[in-house]
Amino acid sequence: MLLAAAAATALAAGCTAAPAAPAAPAAPAHQHSTPSAAVPLTKTQACRQLLADVTRHHGRSAVPGLRHIADHVTDVRMAGDARTAVRDIDHTGGAPVAFALLRDDCAHVGVRIPAP
Repeated sequence: MLLAAAAATALAAGCTAAPAAPAAPAAPAHQHSTPSAAVPLTKTQACRQLLADVTRHHGRSAVPGLRHIADHVTDVRMAGDARTAVRDIDHTGGAPVAFALLRDDCAHVGVRIPAP
């Protein structure tokens, strides 16, 4: 009985207490000047990145660039082609068929990727 009275008193005190002030929004630990990793790429943007990667690596695309395209491009077919290229490069050292498909994808949006 004493316990029930203490619980009722505590409940009544909680109902009449002033509401707590809203918490201030937490500031981010640090801000980046680069866009977040979740930013999607259009097919044209992905092709431009692929062209830059191929140019930088003397006619071949590097796996990190292909992975980035595979993870962020909004075009499903191009994402699959990029994933296939990564897998083929990892297993055989080259990806001629997958790269030809990527070149074709890019040709359709007006970005010419040179043949290796």
